[in-house]
Amino acid sequence: MAIDKAEWQYDSAQKEYCEKFGKTPDSLTEQDQDIIWEYAGNHIAFFITWLVRHDYLGEMHYEDDFEAKDIEAVKNQQKNGMDIFRKYCDMTFTNEDVSDMIADFITEYYDKDYLKDYGEYMDDKVLSTSFSWDDYLGFEPVIDKAFEKFCS
Repeated sequence: MAIDKAEWQYDSAQKEYCEKFGKTPDSLTEQDQDIIWEYAGNHIAFFITWLVRHDYLGEMHYEDDFEAKDIEAVKNQQKNGMDIFRKYCDMTFTNEDVSDMIADFITEYYDKDYLKDYGEYMDDKVLSTSFSWDDYLGFEPVIDKAFEKFCS
């Protein structure tokens, strides 16, 4: 079951992108559209990065040696959650992407407060920025704190 999809934010991200760069939807190139998909899925990429860095990614992601290498690259900051999200999740975040160990946390936090926390942290960049390690590392403690609170 889908928890979140970049597709659900695509139209809003496209609007932001067009306004930011003075383009119309008809004038967008394939490269523009790729960037818009990243804008639309950045909040999910942050969460997937958190899952990877805390070893809470779903079991299916560890079955393929090639994917395991990409996961390790995320841990080493050579890749990021957007790479995993785009390549292995088809820009859709599902229950299978999450370890059963934290399924209740997803229901309690991601579904209820995560987007609010992400929006407050990213402020005016919510749908107008691609993944950056600086942004993610600044936000990671927010998820950590929510997880600690959930576990206590």
